[in-house]
Amino acid sequence: MARYFFHLHNDLETRDREGVELPDPGAARKMAEREARAMAAHNVSHGHLALSHSIEVTDLQGATVCTVRFGDVVEVLE
Repeated sequence: MARYFFHLHNDLETRDREGVELPDPGAARKMAEREARAMAAHNVSHGHLALSHSIEVTDLQGATVCTVRFGDVVEVLE
C-alpha cells in the first residue's frame, strides 16, 4: 500500500497533511473522482459550481499522480 494525498484547489487551497493508504494510483484516481463529485454536488446544493475546481493527488514524495477537475467528473446538461 502507498500513501496518497488529496489537495483541494478551489476558492481556497487546502493541503492534505494526512493522506490515505491505497493499493495503487488507479485507486487514488477513483477516490479523487468520487470526492470531486461529492464536492460538486455539495456546491450545487448551495447554488454554485465551479467546474475548474480540482483535486490534485500526490504521492509520498510530493509527485503529482493525477489532477481531477470537477468539470471532468460531472456532465452538465442544458
